[in-house]
Amino acid sequence: MNSMVKSTDLQVVEVEGTGTVSLPPDSLRTNVSVEIRGESLEAAREEAAARTRAIVCALEGLQIPSLQVRNVGVSVSPIPEGETERERLAPPRIIGYEATSTVSVILEGAPLDVLRVESSRILEAALSAGANQTSGIRFFLSAPQEAYRAALKASIVDAERNAGAIAEAAKIKLVGWRSVSSAGEDDGGRAWQMAASRIGPRSTTFPIEPGEIEVAATVRARFRFAKR
Repeated sequence: MNSMVKSTDLQVVEVEGTGTVSLPPDSLRTNVSVEIRGESLEAAREEAAARTRAIVCALEGLQIPSLQVRNVGVSVSPIPEGETERERLAPPRIIGYEATSTVSVILEGAPLDVLRVESSRILEAALSAGANQTSGIRFFLSAPQEAYRAALKASIVDAERNAGAIAEAAKIKLVGWRSVSSAGEDDGGRAWQMAASRIGPRSTTFPIEPGEIEVAATVRARFRFAKR
């Protein structure tokens, strides 16, 4: 708690207040990718495209309401032959190509039980269809602003209590608010949490247990005071 009494600045007490709200997530996000290496550019690109189509079809085949599936990136790069000390000044010889295709998967506004079950199904379907890379599951709040406002209200209450504690210790009397401002937010607009795996009664190949997401807010407040 940062606070101080200022007797020369219109007699005010300055304090900070912090509020925290913990809520279960209602959304998830993940990226799954396929990385292919081939001797020719065309071979690598075609294999990556074929696997991407299979991944998208597998995910759409889950028939999860409101599931958003889209291809968000494709890249192709040459694979150079390893160099020796003497070859470093010469252009590298290309021995193949690497193609990477990434699929974004988003599910928003779902109950916690649905997220728990569908997150496992999504990973299983993508990997079974040919994905060989994944960013893991990220759980988040689809409307973090509401949680942040609740945390702000809690931080105001905390600031009042802090000011009251100072007033009691300093034997002064608080007579009203002078000013209050937000001192920043913690995950107010980007609340998310990486998936945590835990073996349980509903275990699948990928047992996933979403935890609560914590959103915090801090305010700086100034209270007028008078001597008792």
